[in-house]
Amino acid sequence: MNQLLARQIEQAAAALRNGRSSNLAYDAQLRIAAATLSDAAPDAITATTVVGIVGQDDAAAIEALVADIAAEFRLKSELRLRRGSFSVRFSRNYDRG
Repeated sequence: MNQLLARQIEQAAAALRNGRSSNLAYDAQLRIAAATLSDAAPDAITATTVVGIVGQDDAAAIEALVADIAAEFRLKSELRLRRGSFSVRFSRNYDRG
């Protein structure tokens, strides 16, 4: 599992270097969660959730970021925004063929 984590951290760092990253505080955490799910065997992990704090001004940006990450890793996503916080659940997209 350490090799998998190291690869996911490198993917998140590469996204930062290549300009695919946003300026949101949770960008790397969301990408690592999505990469973990995407890289894992289907019977090992079926979904993952990230919870964090978000400012009211960042709501639209986090929605766009989650959609981009879900598309990048070909996952389903469910975003819940509440006053001051968010949760994102990434799950496998079994319709992807």
